Amino acid sequence: MQMNPRLTGLRCIRCATLWPAGDYPEGCPSCLAAGHPATLECQYDAPSQDGGIPLPVLSAVTLGEGGTPCLSAPDLAHEEGVGALWLKCESANPTGSHKDRMSAQLVSRARLAGATRVAAASSGNAGVSLAAYCAAAGLQADIAITHNCPPLQREAMERFGARLRAFEDSLGRWPYVADLCRNHGAFAGTNYLNPPVGTHPYGVEGYKPIAQEILDDCGLPTDIVVPTARGDLLWGIFLGWQHLLQTGRIARLPRLHAVEPYARLSRALETGDARGQWESATQQYSIAGGTCTLQALEALSRSEGMPVETSDAQAGQARQRLERMGLGAELSSAAALAAVARLRRAGKLDAESNVVLMLTSDGRRG
Repeated sequence: MQMNPRLTGLRCIRCATLWPAGDYPEGCPSCLAAGHPATLECQYDAPSQDGGIPLPVLSAVTLGEGGTPCLSAPDLAHEEGVGALWLKCESANPTGSHKDRMSAQLVSRARLAGATRVAAASSGNAGVSLAAYCAAAGLQADIAITHNCPPLQREAMERFGARLRAFEDSLGRWPYVADLCRNHGAFAGTNYLNPPVGTHPYGVEGYKPIAQEILDDCGLPTDIVVPTARGDLLWGIFLGWQHLLQTGRIARLPRLHAVEPYARLSRALETGDARGQWESATQQYSIAGGTCTLQALEALSRSEGMPVETSDAQAGQARQRLERMGLGAELSSAAALAAVARLRRAGKLDAESNVVLMLTSDGRRG
């Protein structure tokens, strides 16, 4: 395990300042000082000889993440009036969600940086994943949860050895994680700022191979639908496609659409400011919360995608449709299917569209 020698630095997506390779859990220091939390994007030198997508940590700690199936769903495509529809089943990752891809890179970097513990705030899937990968790496995981964290998620974290602290609401977790990271030597496993900046950029890089996997299995899609809270997955997938475009593997970017349970990103896009607070109630706990990030706005604008709201009822109906196909899906994951009709009505999808839905978790612990 070692840092990629081709990693040359990190560039701010807002002010374009280039920072030396290192750890910036709070994003760009200059933008943070100005009151605009902004993600840093990893920069690499010349493309690798094998043409693969570069990642920050080489030979990272692994539990076998990645290479998840992408299933063709022609009946769903016909029902939705699109040319092709694919289901990227991230529940095939070791702990059952896409978060394992991020955990592998992030926990590996934590160990290389000399950390002995990782601190994070989680609604469930991220906490389980980080707890598992910390166990594999020999690190302590400190996870801040809410009191309504699903019991099976909580039990899984504890079985992997995580120490849990419960709070009344999601925003209450972040000061606790901030204190552990700023004052007690913990490595940041998630965002802890409010307004948020997103997770450590080295972790988010772990989502980039999804783009190559989709390209290999489905060809170049026109559209990808991504359940979204703070935008780590959305941004990471975008970075993968951006690399494929820059290296000549593809001629255009697919549009990335962000699914959310109530309007956050659409309101932020109206003003170009991601720092608002738009809290509302939802059972789609994995994409809940009242905040969004600049990285999510950037992924949408750079790919010409759009945010899509799906209600709990719509997500529930979509989950039933998937279950009738033999596929379990967390409510937040099924929301991706519910969003297709909205995108069709908005004119983003048509009978020629080749669409990939990110099914982020099957909800086995929901």
